[in-house]
Amino acid sequence: MDQHARCCGGRHDRKPVARRADEPAIALGGPVSSTIVSYAARVRHRVGEEAVDRRARELQARASYDCWNGLSDRDQELWRHMARLDLTT
Repeated sequence: MDQHARCCGGRHDRKPVARRADEPAIALGGPVSSTIVSYAARVRHRVGEEAVDRRARELQARASYDCWNGLSDRDQELWRHMARLDLTT
């Protein structure tokens, strides 16, 4: 995966937006984003972030041809939310 120009045309070559560690990837702007952020906080002690990230990448790879690195922070956080649901139910 060194050559990302073939998989996603280099869309993810942008610089990541710097966020504080305690700031959620999805801003609280409605009921869906509030649910995602609160669920992540509730299950943080049960499931490690590494396991969540690994499972999110697996789910995304099975469902899409898009490169993980080409996804926006919000899209990646939605996949992480689905992974948390998968790992905790």
